[in-house]
Amino acid sequence: MTRAKLDFVSNSSFTSSQKTELLKVDNKDLSFNLMYWELCAGGSTSREILVYGKAHHEFTYPDNEGWHKGTVPTVFSVLPVLRIKDRRPSSPFQDKELVLAEAIIIDTFLAGRFGLLGDNEWESIAIKTFHSSIHYLRERCFSFVLMVPVELRKKAREDFLDGFMKKFCEDHEYHLKANGSNGHYVGNKLSLADIHLSNVIHFFSMAPWGKMALDRFKQYESLWKVNETVEKVPEIAEWRQSALFKGLEECTVGFYSANGAPEDQPES
Repeated sequence: MTRAKLDFVSNSSFTSSQKTELLKVDNKDLSFNLMYWELCAGGSTSREILVYGKAHHEFTYPDNEGWHKGTVPTVFSVLPVLRIKDRRPSSPFQDKELVLAEAIIIDTFLAGRFGLLGDNEWESIAIKTFHSSIHYLRERCFSFVLMVPVELRKKAREDFLDGFMKKFCEDHEYHLKANGSNGHYVGNKLSLADIHLSNVIHFFSMAPWGKMALDRFKQYESLWKVNETVEKVPEIAEWRQSALFKGLEECTVGFYSANGAPEDQPES
């Protein structure tokens, strides 16, 4: 099946220089449409950056029937996809939109737009490095634990929690202590890395084995403090209490239940 595609490469109708000019437009004059699944997973951090930045945004979800027929347009046949338009009535970019793909790129792009990449170039590099490491913790959960035959999931989950996740926590605890155990990865202000860690911890909490995962995270005081710090950010705290977010949580729990080991399923 060939999936419908969104234009990504610059061309004569919307050149790279024109796209660069659109990127210079102030945040308040842009609208952001983020399409991702009805889950708290790969699109969650970008959602929270848009909420935190008080951006003019819309969260949309693919039509399942259209997705299976290939009529939902994407860049690489995966989600998330971010579409950006100029909201100004007199905009020189009428009927034009920027399209971004890949969760890591969208996260870091939005973090730069909304002041979450530190105060200088080195801090930006450090934050992006931590973000990448955190991102792959979740991705390895998918590949190591969820996307394996049912009969292997229990052992895969145990190996993941006591192996890869343990090493991840030890490594990140070391670097967080080096930053003063102040609830942030870099410096003393909120960053992309902080928000991303909290999102991934929350994602694990919704697994059938979520309590085991949280117990392991909580063993590392500096790491857990980052999560607690993010949860207190007013915009994020309000978002996570919203009806929309609760609906995403419910869908995520359902996804996990369908992909857990039989012994992880709740008793009926």
